[in-house]
Amino acid sequence: MYAALIGLLTTVIMLAGWFWASNSLTALEWSMYDAWTRLKRPARASPWIVVINRDAATDARFGAGAWDHAVLARFITALGRAGAAVIGLEFPLGEPSPPTRGGIASDAMLSEATKSSGRVVYPVRVNLSEVAPPQQAAPGTVHPSWPIVKTDQLRSFRQAETLTGLLPAFAYQAKGVGHTLVLADEDGVVRRAPLYVMFNDRAIPAFGLALTATFLQVAPEQVSINPGGAVKFQEARFPDGRTAPLITPIDTRGETLINYTGEGTAAFTSFSFLEIWNALEEKEMEKLREWVGGKVVLLLPTTQGPTIRTPVGRHVSAAIIQAHLLNTLLSGNSVKQASPISGVFGALLLTTVAAWLILSLGGWKGFASTAVLAASYLAIVLFTLSFGGWILPVVMPLGALTLATAGATVSLHLTASYRMRLMEGAMLRVQQELVAVREALVCQESNTEGLEEDLEEARAAAARPTGKEQELLQAADILREQLTTARTQETATRHRLQELEHELQSLRAVTSETHRLGDAEQERLRLECDALGIITRDPQVLAVFRDIKKGARSSLSVLIMGEPGTGKELFARAVHRLSPRASQPFIAINMAAISPELFESELFGHVRGSFTGAMGDRKGYFELAHQGTIFMDEIGDLRLEHQGKLLRVLQEKTFYRVGATKPTMIDVRVVAATNKDLQRGVSEGWFREDLYFRLNGMALRLPPLRERRQDLALLAERFVLDAAARIGRNGLTLSEEALAALQAQPWKGNVRELYHCLEQAVALVEGNLLTKHDLRLAPWSPPPDPNSDEAVLDCLRQQEFDMQATARALSWDRSTVTQHLKGMGFRALVESGGDQAKAALTLAGDPALVRTVELKLLEYYEHLVKTLQEFGTPEEAIAACRKRFKNLPDRHYRFVEVLIRKHFDRS
Repeated sequence: MYAALIGLLTTVIMLAGWFWASNSLTALEWSMYDAWTRLKRPARASPWIVVINRDAATDARFGAGAWDHAVLARFITALGRAGAAVIGLEFPLGEPSPPTRGGIASDAMLSEATKSSGRVVYPVRVNLSEVAPPQQAAPGTVHPSWPIVKTDQLRSFRQAETLTGLLPAFAYQAKGVGHTLVLADEDGVVRRAPLYVMFNDRAIPAFGLALTATFLQVAPEQVSINPGGAVKFQEARFPDGRTAPLITPIDTRGETLINYTGEGTAAFTSFSFLEIWNALEEKEMEKLREWVGGKVVLLLPTTQGPTIRTPVGRHVSAAIIQAHLLNTLLSGNSVKQASPISGVFGALLLTTVAAWLILSLGGWKGFASTAVLAASYLAIVLFTLSFGGWILPVVMPLGALTLATAGATVSLHLTASYRMRLMEGAMLRVQQELVAVREALVCQESNTEGLEEDLEEARAAAARPTGKEQELLQAADILREQLTTARTQETATRHRLQELEHELQSLRAVTSETHRLGDAEQERLRLECDALGIITRDPQVLAVFRDIKKGARSSLSVLIMGEPGTGKELFARAVHRLSPRASQPFIAINMAAISPELFESELFGHVRGSFTGAMGDRKGYFELAHQGTIFMDEIGDLRLEHQGKLLRVLQEKTFYRVGATKPTMIDVRVVAATNKDLQRGVSEGWFREDLYFRLNGMALRLPPLRERRQDLALLAERFVLDAAARIGRNGLTLSEEALAALQAQPWKGNVRELYHCLEQAVALVEGNLLTKHDLRLAPWSPPPDPNSDEAVLDCLRQQEFDMQATARALSWDRSTVTQHLKGMGFRALVESGGDQAKAALTLAGDPALVRTVELKLLEYYEHLVKTLQEFGTPEEAIAACRKRFKNLPDRHYRFVEVLIRKHFDRS
């Protein structure tokens, strides 16, 4: 949809530009056609056309200037006797023969020759008029071969001015009279001719069309004219004896394109007047019949008059252009021009496709694809012109395509950040909904677990003879219905949770998607990485490095995400070294290692006497990194109150040293790293949204070592070489067996764990070959007790306290897992003095899981309190709870007792 909008906009812009600079763009459009006309093989010349030219030898015989009309009369008579099918004479009608050249007598001879031949066609010169109101033509000003026009559509044809004077008498003896009007485009080149022009209520055919109609024996009533379509000769009789329609395309003005066949008349069968005259003098009629018999003979006795430029570059007379029109009509080699509307639609299609290619592929692939698209369109233009005779528009579609490519490229760059913000907003929305659904699931799980306990207790009570068995059974039935409803709700919530997690995973895949690198680009990036100490051949890591190269030149903050040990600090240093700040300080801070009490002093510094022990002024990390780069590792472990202070510094670029009264200005590039999901932290409230967006100027994700197995061998060999060089043990190598053992390890600590493993092996190996045993991988240790609190709690944390998933992982039923967590929860509540938040953090071990555990503890404690309400003394309650919580591990009962006694003490 966006691509279509860009295509429509650029097409409209190009269309407006066409109207604004139509002359220049039209000339450019036709220049391509002209180049094709000159370079292509000339159109086939019809064998039925013969041209008789006037040359220097002829002028020497008959004299220069206008000839005696008696000479032309003898030519016509001789050609008629020789069997010429049609004789076209370039002759200025209305100009009598000069008295010195025969005068009236010569005119009479020409008239008689025209009449006796019965196959002569004369040209008439007309001038165009903007407006010619329809009226009946005056007698003596029209020729009988000019049809009367009754169709209103033909009023769109060009209008001719009234002829000056009457047609000469001999013109009425001619078979036809046609105009020699040709039309030059804005650049002065003649490419088309009107087949008809309107003269009052008559249509004057072109000279070439009149010759064609006479040659094919087509009467005026057998001609149909369809403006914007074609001129059709209904029953044309061709020289080979067949009778068939002849169709010539025309536009709405009645014009058709001329398909030139070479320069001048060189392509036609040609003779000079002197050759014909000599044949007459020597009475060689057989030779004349061989030359002109059954053909259209065009006599060109006139040497004066204006010349016109054609696409082939030759200046010729209007009669010669009519000869090419005649050839176009007879040979059927018409050239058809696509309508302007088709050019607009073609431009719209090309621009839409080009914009889509740029937006979907981007980079060099997008430009390459649009170049292929433009080349393909040019190939189609050449193919249709060469083999179909169609002229497709070029400037409008390709110009619009260029604009669309530029517009889509600019739009891609301008909207990339905006689209990323929208994507991150969508991810945050899904994260927030995930949090709500997870909390709902926790509550539903706890409710289900409580109902299961209540139902079990109700069944046990009903089994004891108390006289209230019926009431207890009814209560059990109610609890069973409630439990069924709770389980149904829990199942639906789990299904919704899976849908949201899948949606979030898809969004993350889109935001982290990188274009595939070519082999040459990968090799170039690998060498650049190696120079910076980054050892990799993995396409994902190389793509991250490519993004770093692009973004390092700016001052954008960078957020590097990845598991511990994936090399986040190494990439942070690469950002610094590739930036304009490379010569300035690089300060690395572990945010998790800074004491909360010393946070401001460490980051912003202090002045002398600001607190006890402040013996002098001290610069903080931010001030030390002035004009350089500050790297804040483990940013996800920063406390909320410290996040606000950090955000203020990043926004205002100023801070106050502890105890100072004047602000300190700084200019630093911020690179942050974390192994936590900060988007989830924003959704769950343990990380500030505004700080997240401030840090997330350019987000990079480093894959764990288990996802880049092809790098493991490279890293291992480099680590062995470096460690051996440090202790002077050159020549130490890694065996194939050891490498295979390394490949089989999960490496949860990623590159850092691999490095420490190999550093230890190099230090302790005795020979020059590291073996599998030297690596000391996975030493034996007694398996942990699966029933211990540590084992169960570790599994719960891995499954994010999803009771169902934990039960599957431990091969237990869910109620057993619930009882273990309940017992550990009661213990944590006792040890924290009843502080639920502190107890939840102790069990969760990760701020991201605190909310889930806190909800569960709240439900467990409230359910315990609800159970105690029916008892009057702590001893009764303790005895009842021991029966009720019979699956609770024995080691946790004493904590239940403590909670019960505290409850009764408070009440």
